[in-house]
Amino acid sequence: MDKKDDTLRALALPFERQELDMPGRAFWLRAEAGEAMAPWRDQLECLQSFRPAYDQLVAAGFHAVESLSGGHGLGLVSLTKHKAENRALIARGLDLLAADGMLVCCGAKDSGAASLEKEAAKRFGLVGTLSKHQCRVFWLTKADAADWAAEGTPRPVPGTDLVARAGCFSPDHADPGSMLLASLLPAAMSGRVADLGAGWGYLSHQVLGRFPAVDKIDLYEAEALALEDARTNLAGFGDRAAFHWCDVTQGVGEVAPYDWVIANPPFHEGARTDPGIGQAFIRAAWKAIRRRGKFWLVANRHLPYEAELRRWFRDVETITQAEGFKVFQASNRHDR
Repeated sequence: MDKKDDTLRALALPFERQELDMPGRAFWLRAEAGEAMAPWRDQLECLQSFRPAYDQLVAAGFHAVESLSGGHGLGLVSLTKHKAENRALIARGLDLLAADGMLVCCGAKDSGAASLEKEAAKRFGLVGTLSKHQCRVFWLTKADAADWAAEGTPRPVPGTDLVARAGCFSPDHADPGSMLLASLLPAAMSGRVADLGAGWGYLSHQVLGRFPAVDKIDLYEAEALALEDARTNLAGFGDRAAFHWCDVTQGVGEVAPYDWVIANPPFHEGARTDPGIGQAFIRAAWKAIRRRGKFWLVANRHLPYEAELRRWFRDVETITQAEGFKVFQASNRHDR
């Protein structure tokens, strides 16, 4: 079993042991599909802003939702590895509870759940706790948590005029790989552009701000919260930007071919390095681009993307290798 399965098994324990009752209606923040929670799938309203996890919930028969109303007697929170995001999740969960409601939180010890439990105990007081499967589970009653809620709000990104929030990729600085790619994009960029894995919009902001011949850029991003920040960051460009909540590894749907595609793909699945994510981005770019269109990709130097690029494009050029990254231009797509 992987870490996600262990976390779900731990989260299920208070209900299996009948220490807590699952009501007919409850919410679950950062919900994850898994058999351990399947007995309550019909009772849970599952909020998940990460598109791959949202799609997995739907496929497994859980009730995935894009918004929640308050007044719940019970809520669940699956904690992430980001401390500030976790505080904001707990605050949101507490706000969604009815006056006598209970919030149950669960996370892996090695992702900081134990220290967060101590913080929550000091800040709010806890009703119960348990430790199992290398995870911590703790529950608390409704309380005011405005100070913790503030940690989930978008904040200025140093060195930019943009904002980002905790839980998104690189929320406190522009990613060095994206900065390198942006610095190398050619002045000839024009027409229609796709930004795959756009995050909170740094690369798209650079493109629209520097290249007036770009008519429109489509931002494809799996994390809906990052996409919200991208909307804020690109609001000044009007209808030159469009936003798509999308799992790029599954393609970007039926689109008119792009003149340019840019990407700084993620390469982690949890704590595990997974070059398959970037390779799927390459295939998505190949499908979305015009025959003579140009695909610009930045990646950490150790990631094995060259063979996949040459599989889908006839012309592959290494533009630079610097600062631990490599930047490629691929063009002249193969027919398949």
